[in-house]
Amino acid sequence: MFNPFGGGKDLKGMEKMVKPALEKFMSDSGFVKKEELEKALKRIEILENKISNL
Repeated sequence: MFNPFGGGKDLKGMEKMVKPALEKFMSDSGFVKKEELEKALKRIEILENKISNL
């Protein structure tokens, strides 16, 4: 029989199974962290300024 008060324990178990797989997917799929993206965009802007000043 379904116990509505035991659902939290089931969710914790599912989280433990899904979280490592999700982290692996995120790292392998090419998703980028915000800080890394901001660093790359700033570097691109600096290089574009250097090129336009030539």
